[in-house]
Amino acid sequence: MSLQVHAEGTLEKIKRTNTFVIAYLNGTMPFAFLNDDKQVTGYTIDLCRKIAEGIRRDFKLPQLQVQFMEVDTVTRFIALDQNKADLECSTSTNNAERRKIATFTVPHFFASVRMLVKAGSGIRNWEDLRGKTIVVPRNTPMVKQIDERSNIRSLGIKIVEVAYNEEAFSSLEKGLADAFVMEDVLLRRYLLSVPHPERYAVVGDSLSLEPYGIMMHKGDPEFKRYVDLQMVKIIRSGDIFKIYDRWFTKPISDTIPAMGMPMGYLLRDTLRYPTDKVADD
Repeated sequence: MSLQVHAEGTLEKIKRTNTFVIAYLNGTMPFAFLNDDKQVTGYTIDLCRKIAEGIRRDFKLPQLQVQFMEVDTVTRFIALDQNKADLECSTSTNNAERRKIATFTVPHFFASVRMLVKAGSGIRNWEDLRGKTIVVPRNTPMVKQIDERSNIRSLGIKIVEVAYNEEAFSSLEKGLADAFVMEDVLLRRYLLSVPHPERYAVVGDSLSLEPYGIMMHKGDPEFKRYVDLQMVKIIRSGDIFKIYDRWFTKPISDTIPAMGMPMGYLLRDTLRYPTDKVADD
């Protein structure tokens, strides 16, 4: 006698539990963060709330509860793999290495990897990091990219990995690191909230282009098809443009000014023909 083990799909679990769980990297303003009322909010969070609304409507789940799970750069993958979270909604880059363990929907942002330094440090580009210390978030593509550049050009860069963006910025602020390497949009958000933004500068040629995508558990094609369909609906309805403008062209809060970043041509052109395929396919 052979026993067939039935693996419960994500949509089945959501309907059974009447719960939709969104994982997020806190501190990735304006994508995902806690506001002054300690509520999870942001650009990617709003997109994932739209997907939750679709599930509530399409599967007739009026009492569907949306829950949030804070993760870090490592536990976000674990949360999806163990089915503790249904979506990861913040700033996860869709690349070939990560697609081995997770799946992504249509990109909702493209960022360039650069570095945040103290003004007057003399650091203007990557060659200026010779013999210096940089700090990066753990388990991010930048580690490999910087290590390769350092080796090729014999720069001798010391790379320190930390779990949270705030910890990385604190290392730069306290002089424990010479540069904080991250996507430029996340670096710029620090300049909106620090008391003396003129003391810092975002510098360096773009190290790479990072397509951000909402991340899902690998091995559930039915759920991925559903999420892809919802993203296309969000795009075709024009809602994504309204949500983008809310977070990138208007003040983020009463105390945090606008990012001043209208949607770029690359993202706008990509949204004309939505696809989960990215350049490294």
